[in-house]
Amino acid sequence: MKRVALAVLLLGSCVPAASGSGERVYFRPRVGLSVHYPSGWTVIRRHLTPCTNPIQRIALRRNGALVLLMESLDPPRYVKRFPRRPEHFRLHGTPQWLVCCEPLHKRGWLLDFRDGGRAFYAYVYGSNRAARAQAVAIVDSLRVRPRPR
Repeated sequence: MKRVALAVLLLGSCVPAASGSGERVYFRPRVGLSVHYPSGWTVIRRHLTPCTNPIQRIALRRNGALVLLMESLDPPRYVKRFPRRPEHFRLHGTPQWLVCCEPLHKRGWLLDFRDGGRAFYAYVYGSNRAARAQAVAIVDSLRVRPRPR
């Protein structure tokens, strides 16, 4: 019975679930995405930008830090223009102004990549090194269900 209840719960539109390590998992089963995030981070359920392509898929925040994952809805030939997802993400250089679909009017980092035949932009904002490291770990934890053919 517990397994059935858990399966029903996971079929919802967006489900945070706790793990034993203090980390939580944010599932978006309808869009085929999930991330792990540390305690202290909060899932944002409202849209932070009016953009519809790319469209907001996952947003989390903590004390001035933000991770926003946007997905391009363009056809597969466009997706191939995105770089392959790296084994681990890294923030390079100083934060820059993000001009397309920016969720905050401040400098941040943009990580663009493809995974599972899908194209993504991850916007990362963080006021200190620890927050940025957690934000990058959230993006690293992203699990993507491939785009249907």
